[in-house]
Amino acid sequence: MNFREALISTYRQNPCQVLPNALWKALARLEQLQTSVRIENGAAQRLAAFDEKRLLVYWTRDRGERLDFNRPLAELELALIHQDYLHAVSQTAHFPVQKPYLRLIYCGSNQPTRVSVPAGFSLKAVKMPQEAEQVAGLIGRCYRDLQPSAATVVSWTRQPVFDPALWLWVVDEVQGNPVGLGIADIARDLGEGSLEWIQVLPDYRGRGLGRCIVLALLARLKQRTAFITVAGLAGDRTDPEALYRRCGFTGSDVWWLLS
Repeated sequence: MNFREALISTYRQNPCQVLPNALWKALARLEQLQTSVRIENGAAQRLAAFDEKRLLVYWTRDRGERLDFNRPLAELELALIHQDYLHAVSQTAHFPVQKPYLRLIYCGSNQPTRVSVPAGFSLKAVKMPQEAEQVAGLIGRCYRDLQPSAATVVSWTRQPVFDPALWLWVVDEVQGNPVGLGIADIARDLGEGSLEWIQVLPDYRGRGLGRCIVLALLARLKQRTAFITVAGLAGDRTDPEALYRRCGFTGSDVWWLLS
């Protein structure tokens, strides 16, 4: 069993504990990384993928094991670490930036209710690439430190996980303008769906639009995937965790981005 096979097999058993993001993203960059895998009795016991300055994949079946991936942690500029390993870096100031990201999963056990769009609003398909500028603009208005370009948004549609049915606007029917956005990916060969962008403009929050977007995407994904994952900044002022849990996502995994 090689590293790629071991990663896929292990991820399917417990997605949110193995990786901080959707599996296809890790697989897409494996060729640029060094990898290490330990197999015992036909099952993976430890997985690591890294380069000279970054640790991007680290998992052990025994959660009590110490960090061991052929690189001194102090030499890295960035590391993605599951909460179970945070003790290994908690006493060092080497990483002044430490951001926690929640990882949740939807397996269909809590079926979402019928999607009900709040009065005065409607769901519409995003037309790409014509509306790339609008997508970039809405995302930029929802974040203080994130301003994607239209070219960046178009690049997302070139990924094999792109599906135009999973790009949705919420439109204010009175104003005629998009006020919310939902983008999901689907890795058909892996059986995984992932929510990537769920945004509602600040002036329109608290009206159930975010829940409407999430449920609409789940309805499109749940019959075509084995599970659906989502990641988001833990403790964010918009409280995405509460939204996802109301829509049927579960889990308690937290990943730390250390830089």
